[in-house]
Amino acid sequence: MSRSPAITISSEELRQQVEDRLDRFIPDPLWEEAEPYARHKLNLYREWHPEADYYDNRYLVALTFDVVRELEFSHVTVAICDALRCSSEPS
Repeated sequence: MSRSPAITISSEELRQQVEDRLDRFIPDPLWEEAEPYARHKLNLYREWHPEADYYDNRYLVALTFDVVRELEFSHVTVAICDALRCSSEPS
């Protein structure tokens, strides 16, 4: 059992706080990928470190902020690689 408080933040509230922190809108497809991934990561952290008492709603906001940025970077990287691969193929 985790010593951290229960996660009570709604999806809408989480999104609003992450968008405020990013200072921009998060597109729906990105949010639909990022939110469950961040919640899953937090659940794993809580299982792995039940003695920690800081895996709370604020931690989820910070984690989701990072996940959104990491996914954006990943998507851009894949798009660049695809573009380079297509441009180097013989016509």
